[in-house]
Amino acid sequence: MKGTIIVSIILFVAVVAASVFYFTGLGSAQKDMTKPLTFLPEETLLIAAFKNEETTDNIFKDYEVFDALLGFEQKQNMNDLKQQLLRSPTLTPYLAGTDVYVSFHDVDKSVEMLFTIPTIEPIKESSVNNFLAQLSDRYQFTALDTLGQRIFALQRDSSEVTWYAAYHADIFFVSPALSVLEKVLDKRHPKLSRQQIAFFLENTNRNVPLSFYFAHEQIDSLSKKFLRNRPGHFIQQFLGLDGQSTWNINYKQDALMLTGESELDKKEQNYLSLFAFQQKTTQRLYHYFPANTALYLEYSVSDLRKYRQDLEKYLTRKPNQKRILDQLENTRSSRPNITSGFEAAGGSGFAVAELNNGDNLGFLSLRDSTALDGMLSDLAEDVGNGLYRLKYENLLYAYYGDAFQIFPRPYFTIIDDVVVFANQSATVSNYLSQWQNSDLLVGTLGFKNYERMQGDEANVTFFLHTKNASRMLSNNLIRPLAQNLRDSKAYGYQDFYAWSAQLMGNGGNFISSIYGIYKSSTALGSSPDWTYAFNNRLITRPYVFEHSDTSQFILVQEQDHTLHAIHPSGTKIWSTVFSGRVIGDMIQLADRSILLVTDRNRLYRFDPKGNGLPGFSISLPEEPTGSPVVLTIDRRDIIFVPLRDRLLAYDMEGNAVSNWASTAVSGRLLSGIYLANNEIVVGSTSGKVYYFNSEGQIVHEIAAPTEAEATFRNPLGHIISASSGAEDVFITTDSAGKLYRYAKSNGVSSTSNAELSGNHRAFFAPLSVASIPDMVVLDDNKLSVYQTADSTSLRYSQGFTKEIYSSPLFFPISRTIVQLGVSVPSNNLIYVFTENGNVIDGFPVEALPLFYYGPINYNSGNYLLSTKRDHKLYAYKH
Repeated sequence: MKGTIIVSIILFVAVVAASVFYFTGLGSAQKDMTKPLTFLPEETLLIAAFKNEETTDNIFKDYEVFDALLGFEQKQNMNDLKQQLLRSPTLTPYLAGTDVYVSFHDVDKSVEMLFTIPTIEPIKESSVNNFLAQLSDRYQFTALDTLGQRIFALQRDSSEVTWYAAYHADIFFVSPALSVLEKVLDKRHPKLSRQQIAFFLENTNRNVPLSFYFAHEQIDSLSKKFLRNRPGHFIQQFLGLDGQSTWNINYKQDALMLTGESELDKKEQNYLSLFAFQQKTTQRLYHYFPANTALYLEYSVSDLRKYRQDLEKYLTRKPNQKRILDQLENTRSSRPNITSGFEAAGGSGFAVAELNNGDNLGFLSLRDSTALDGMLSDLAEDVGNGLYRLKYENLLYAYYGDAFQIFPRPYFTIIDDVVVFANQSATVSNYLSQWQNSDLLVGTLGFKNYERMQGDEANVTFFLHTKNASRMLSNNLIRPLAQNLRDSKAYGYQDFYAWSAQLMGNGGNFISSIYGIYKSSTALGSSPDWTYAFNNRLITRPYVFEHSDTSQFILVQEQDHTLHAIHPSGTKIWSTVFSGRVIGDMIQLADRSILLVTDRNRLYRFDPKGNGLPGFSISLPEEPTGSPVVLTIDRRDIIFVPLRDRLLAYDMEGNAVSNWASTAVSGRLLSGIYLANNEIVVGSTSGKVYYFNSEGQIVHEIAAPTEAEATFRNPLGHIISASSGAEDVFITTDSAGKLYRYAKSNGVSSTSNAELSGNHRAFFAPLSVASIPDMVVLDDNKLSVYQTADSTSLRYSQGFTKEIYSSPLFFPISRTIVQLGVSVPSNNLIYVFTENGNVIDGFPVEALPLFYYGPINYNSGNYLLSTKRDHKLYAYKH
């Protein structure tokens, strides 16, 4: 892979940003922003400008992104220089209230920084030497004469870095490279043009803490500097992209985010310039990229006809393209149905992805798949197993340009309305296997976080996956940079998930953005407050219950059936082995006792100290099928335990209720035991809802008119009547996708939902309104939430690349409302949703499916309790 120069550019931007943080005390408001920039050499790689404001210091305090990119040792050197020299009382009166510029410069196969700091009032030349000499006793101070200018050298004994400083035209210039200062002070050396300076200042947002300027012509010199070999397919598209960009920073703790304007020169000479005349559109092809994608370029156009017209002009002007253009014209003349059919079928979105093994995949959206079907036999050879090969060379290149130049006559397959192609049939076959297994980039944790930061509307999107591209970066970048990327002790490059850049057409120029997605130690799931070790994996999710008036505690069971009580600080309170695995949920009663059942036919009730209450545990006649429930019947609290086809009833001392003789139901009891008008209501797999009186007798039943093939297996939901005299309603679904509403006097009604497959699972919980549960549907890899008040309507849905865990999790956020959590076990991602269906900031997180989200102590704030494969419970404060 030779397209990695883009990453280098982004790294430069980030390193400058890092430098800026350590010098944020140098300047604020400006009197003349133009003057300091007129001294910078024309070959300056990058410039940053920032203000001296207390808010800037606060924003970037402990900003790990800067530390990771700059390097931890270099960061310390710069911090020392800032504190001991530039923040000294001697110079503060001259530097406070000024703007500071940090620029990067090419110096003998390395890049060095220059700090340009105008003073608010002139300093006499005779005073500069004394000021610098008196700044600190921590530096060795010497003076040099170069080009008739006095340059001062400062070096700490403990550091190999020497800082050179000059004061000229009421401006301090500071750099670790003497040659850079010499170029600045040399009047004969070419400097930045007035046009470049004007563009920078015009597009700099004075309301943001950092702004950046980059001349596109430096891409060519950067590629020569950082790549071992000639630029490859990806970087070649950026070469010759003359003009300049100005970006302003958008602060986010775990990302570098820059947005701004990009002005283009010589538009007719660069392929990417064709997209500057388009309007941004939604990009979707990245949903098809495999999980081992190392980097990709996705393109989209709003006006396909104009794009093809501009492309033909571009190709006509491009050297050495006559043979390809003549070939296309011959095809148009001899086989007009082929070219016209291909024009009609091809869509406005296309992409190229490079995989971690160096293979390339191409993607092309179809706007008329039927047109392609009708001409497929004429267009391509059928090579079997759903694969084809184009008969006509360079057809893709002629209609889509440089993006597809590497695919002269590829093999391809068609998925949905997308053509996927590669130069080797094995590459396409391997991709088909990945697609069928949903082994896709969009299913990974890092990409989920990336999607939330960067939008999907653009004309060109570049993306590099740091881990997948690591081998390619090492092989193609020059050795010092490759070593820095691998050095996790000195740098933090490996903690960046990805780098990306987006271009959006803007009347012949671009609106551009750059992103660096970082794995911050402050991000949810990175740094636990505490861990608790088990001997085995967990088999229940963590529960948080009240322990006393002043403290809560965490209760969880591991595979050997040991129940652990854990203090909110992560210390052990007690543990004991129970007989069997907990079935359903543990519940806490008003007296703080805990109630649960196990698969060894036991009913337990115990206090928060782990002591069993009198009369418990109780042996059950058979294995229970769900959680116990406590209902108040005739002013007496009764514990109900569901068995396969009947209910057991116990008083709070563990005695079987004497007058209870439960009648067996038809089929198997569904989850959910409710109280309505002093009657116990349950549902069964037969499609019936039963009403029991206080003696366990069925006093009423409602049967649903089901189809022969339909089955009932989902829990029963309960809609509590809001008005007096009205009846409660009970709801569930069957495998045919019908939703049933049961009411005692009105019987049952049903509505069909074509969105529900035969494999769907439905659950009912109050996500927004206490008395009316929402219906949470998990259907393979899709989550849907419906409101159920009077009719069923979709509130929100969320798609995933992999199948969702068999059951959702519900976390209490009040006494009557819960919050929804789901897991995707195949890629170990967990999610928690807001009431409106948005993923809570910080999620998804990589963890096993059984987790908890919410407070873990009175007024503690929210925590994530989750586990990994190391049999530990991790507590992350959010």
